[in-house]
Amino acid sequence: MHDPKMQLLLAVTAALCVIVLAAWMFGRLATKVGQPAVVGEMVSGIVLGPTALGALAPGFSNYVFSATVKPTLYVIAMVGLCLYMFLVGLEHEYHPSSRKDKALPLVLSSAGVVVPLLVGAGAAWYIAGDYRPSGVSLPLFMLFVGGALSLTAFPMLARVLQERGMMQTDFGGVAVRAAAIDDAAAWCTLAVVSALFVHGSLLASWKTIVPAAVFMGLAFVLLPRLFRAPMEKAVREGHAGDGLIVALVLTVLAAGWFTDYIGIYSVFGGFISGVALPRVPGFAPLLNVRLMQVVRCLFLPVFFAFSGLNTDLAGALNSTYVWTLGVLFVAGFASKFLASLAVLRSFRWGWGESVAMGGLMNARGLMILIFINIGLSLGLIDKELFSILVLIAVLTTALAMPLYRLHFKPGQEEDARRAWTAKRLASAPVPAEPCRTGVQNPAEDLVGARGAA
Repeated sequence: MHDPKMQLLLAVTAALCVIVLAAWMFGRLATKVGQPAVVGEMVSGIVLGPTALGALAPGFSNYVFSATVKPTLYVIAMVGLCLYMFLVGLEHEYHPSSRKDKALPLVLSSAGVVVPLLVGAGAAWYIAGDYRPSGVSLPLFMLFVGGALSLTAFPMLARVLQERGMMQTDFGGVAVRAAAIDDAAAWCTLAVVSALFVHGSLLASWKTIVPAAVFMGLAFVLLPRLFRAPMEKAVREGHAGDGLIVALVLTVLAAGWFTDYIGIYSVFGGFISGVALPRVPGFAPLLNVRLMQVVRCLFLPVFFAFSGLNTDLAGALNSTYVWTLGVLFVAGFASKFLASLAVLRSFRWGWGESVAMGGLMNARGLMILIFINIGLSLGLIDKELFSILVLIAVLTTALAMPLYRLHFKPGQEEDARRAWTAKRLASAPVPAEPCRTGVQNPAEDLVGARGAA
């Protein structure tokens, strides 16, 4: 009845309807039980995959997520991720108020990346005999798994703090800055791993690393010059016009195309484009109004579903599977939690705040899914290990809020906001008293000042 193109359109449209509805429903359920919506959206992807929908309704699943539909979903998901990472990069902004505030996020993020990276690499060495794909060297496998376990989901952490009214606090400032550095380090690690895998050695990787370095340099030089004036104008007018939106979208897509072409994936191009834009206060919220809601409600659910289609938990009760899940979970969660705890305690933070930070820094959310999806597409991991890492993404993200709430109940959050406000007021410069030379009448002061001018 329908030609092949119309049949594909019908199938893809049906798939999008199912994906968006499932993500919305599970996101709402997650918020009802005190979890961020992203936890429910991640679970929705698993439910739509072979674990649940594929097992319970194979005929419907095969129609909606057929072999002809999956490539289209992949394209939609990757374009959406490129835009999402651009918006994430644009939000990388933080203004510390003291030298200590500058040092702590850097130390915290460094410990939170290096320790899980090393511990995760050790865990990868332990499981390599069962899970390392043929053709992937052991050091590269260890580096990839360690990199995945070292991630913190900066965008999710920032949104949790915004929802709790904790962005304008000492705790929120340190958390956001540390997560931002953590994210940047993770994408650099992924770029190096991708280049090494594609080219086989560090020496041969110059075909990827050199173009990537040139791209980053040009982005940080050209984008501020091209976009500062239009962005400032948009903030003054309170509206980002179509011309500016088109220019930004074209920049992101071109950056994504280039980084895909050189072998480090479009998410890196989108992220660097966002980070390289000039910091114009008020522009990120302005752009989010135009783009973020569509990206979050349409594109990201497609990515969660695509991840879920590659996640099969049918063998989850297998003893080897459960043991591997436990090893990687402990390696990833404990290493980041204890590293964060040790750093904050050494900076004389209280136990409650330190535990809360350790929980939030373990929220890997969407970031680890992006990371491991790229690893799966490259062949660095197989589908079984991919499924285990998806479960770790859900479990570590779900644990973040309960650990945060152990200390930060509404009263403690209000105390933190008040303390931050009081510190800001105390550090504000006191206006100098006007110089009086025997003149008591303010009007005479004003006349004298005008005459001097």
